[in-house]
Formats: sequence, C-alpha cells, structure tokens
Amino acid sequence: MAKARSFKPTVNDNTEGRKTILLIAALLVAIVIIGGALFLVIMSRNTVPTPPPVNQTNQTVPIPPQNVTVANTTTCDDQCHLAAALSGMNFSECQLISNISISESCSLQLSNASLDACKAVADQGAKDACLMKFASADNDSTLCSLVSNKSQCLGLFETCSSDLCEALRDKDPAECSGDSQCITNYSITTGDASPCSDLTNPSESNACTSAALKEDDCAGLPSDSPRNYCYELYAIYMNNPLICDQIAADNNIYSLACVSYFAETLKNLSICDSDTLSTNSLWSCYTNYSLMTGDTSGCTNIDPLATSSKFACAFDMAKKFGNPADCQIITFALTQRDTCYEGAILYSNQNLSWENCAGIVNPDWEDECYTASAKMTGNVSICDNIATASEKLACQSAFALYESSKNSTNSTS
Repeated sequence: MAKARSFKPTVNDNTEGRKTILLIAALLVAIVIIGGALFLVIMSRNTVPTPPPVNQTNQTVPIPPQNVTVANTTTCDDQCHLAAALSGMNFSECQLISNISISESCSLQLSNASLDACKAVADQGAKDACLMKFASADNDSTLCSLVSNKSQCLGLFETCSSDLCEALRDKDPAECSGDSQCITNYSITTGDASPCSDLTNPSESNACTSAALKEDDCAGLPSDSPRNYCYELYAIYMNNPLICDQIAADNNIYSLACVSYFAETLKNLSICDSDTLSTNSLWSCYTNYSLMTGDTSGCTNIDPLATSSKFACAFDMAKKFGNPADCQIITFALTQRDTCYEGAILYSNQNLSWENCAGIVNPDWEDECYTASAKMTGNVSICDNIATASEKLACQSAFALYESSKNSTNSTS
C-alpha cells in the first residue's frame, strides 16, 4: 500500500492568494468612495442655491420668478405726454416732458384751466394774464404777489376800470352791459355758463358755454358753418389747438384760421401740419406763421413746386420786415428773386432798414439797398457801407440828385 502524501502549498500559491484578497479589498474601498461622492453631489444639488447671473458690469442681476409674465411697457415720449395733457386737461402730464419748449407750450395751453399750469408758464406776460384771471375768479389777492404788475392786480380788489372787472368783483354778469367779449370772459373765468345765453350769435354762445363748462356744446349746432366757427372759438377760448381737429376737414376757412392762430401764438410751425388743412391752406398757414412771427421757416417750408405761394411769402416778408434778404428764400428762379429784390428795395420799401442790406447775397442789389436807404433816411453816410469805390460814388450822386429834386419840389409847392 502506497503511503499517502500530505499537500503543502508552494510559495507561489500563497502569493497568488494574497493578491486576490488585496484586489477584492481595493474594489470594496473604491465602491465606498464613489458611492459617498455621488451621495454628496446629490445632497449639494438640493441644498445649495444657484448663484445669480452677473451682467457685464459685474453687478448681480435678480432672477425673475418662474412662470411670471413680465409686462411689456411702452415709453411715452414728450409729444405723447403733451397730447395726454391737452386731451385730459391734465397738467401733471406737462411735468413729465423733458424738452423745455414743449413743456412751456404745454403749460401755456393749460394756463387758463389749471392754476398750477399758469404758475409754471415762463412767459411773464402770459403768466400775468392767467394769474389775474384766477385771482379775480377765486377772489384770491395773494396771487398778485406772483404778478409782475402787482398794483394792477391788486386793483381788481379795490376799484375797477372795466365792465369785466366790476362783473367779476361783484359776481354780476349784468355789469358787462351786453358786451359779448366781457360776457364770454366772465363765463370762462367763473365757470358759469348761464350768461352765455345772452349772446345772440349761436356760434359765440355755444363756444362760450363749451369753454365755461369745459365740454363740447358746439356739436349741437344744426349746420356746418356755425358749428365749425364755434369749434374755432372754443379752441381759442380753451387755448387748445387739438380742438381745431373737430372742424370739418372740407371747411378750410375755419380750419386755417384756427390752426394759424395757434401756430402763430405758440410759435410752433408744426401745428400747421394738420390733417384738416388742404395743401393750399397748408401753404397759407406757413405764410401766416412767418408774417406774424418774423420767422422765415414758414416760407422756407413751402414746397418749391408751389412757386406762387413761396414767392408771395418771401416778398411779403421782405416788405413787412424791411429785409430784402428774405427774397433769398426764392431758390427756384433767379428772375423771381430779382423781382422780389426790386419790389422790396425800390417800390414797397416803407419799412426798409439799411442794416439788413449786408445780408443780400447779390452785390448789385446790396448796393441798391444802401442807396435807397440813404435817400429814404436823408443820411448820405449810409453810402459808405458800399465796398466798391465807383458804386459808393454813384450812391452819393444819387443821394445828391434825390435831395436836389426834393428841395426843388418843396420850393415850388
């Protein structure tokens, strides 16, 4: 019988066993570490808030709440605030206007309806007028402290020199003695429309009522002509050019008068650009604006194709203000410009002022301007403004001949 052999592991067998145990242990450690890391990540997502986004200036920007719709607001510019102020007679809208001239126009147009607007008016003359109305209507003499002529304002509370003053002081429209302007001013100032019924003209009566009550009473008139005239007066009484838009578009007589009035008094040419005016009435509005304000931009804005209107506007400006340089508004025909020079310098030159001669671009007509001015004023030294020696001598000779002829005529008469 063979002898049984006992099994003894070799050195290599022991080494392999230890390697296997170490590998299993390393895997268990890795599983524990990875599991722990995953657990920490999950927990951090639930507990740490998302940092707010940062804008380009490194300032934090708040995150809007989810599922909330942000309102889409529309910015109201100066013209938008002006329209809102006039349509609602709301002076607070005027205070939102940034442009100084538009803001002043807004205050001015509301000055008869709002004391705050009246106080905000920069033009002292207009401010005095509305302050005195409010002082009289409210029997508030303290407002006189804001008026440039305080004694005149305080006079409303002492002795009166006009029917309107007496009527307002005594609160008795009968003291207007039937004068339509006095009755209208009384009603508008006091807000009492009952005296308006004393006006015999329906347009004037309804316009008076509209302004006193600050509501449209013109619409009830039976035909276009009195209704349109009523709206013209109503707009003027309320100092509100938007009311001019109520005039029928095909009635350019009243539309032109209404729109021109506000373009001139508010010195705002853009008011002429009303949809109620025909093309020819638009050119007339531009002309009226220039002739009333002395601002040539009205004539300049007339379309060059409207040659007769543009020429008439420039010529009338040159004559009225004694400035032949206004003829240079005429750019479409040099012959017409020369005609304008000739008329303004030689024939219709009652207002000609030699200081304006230097602005004439045509040297021949500039010299004629100095010569005509010298003869008109009896001042030969004006000829010294002529640059060319020969033309200066011609001016002096013409002056001497003119004086001689004038003296001869006077001696024989």
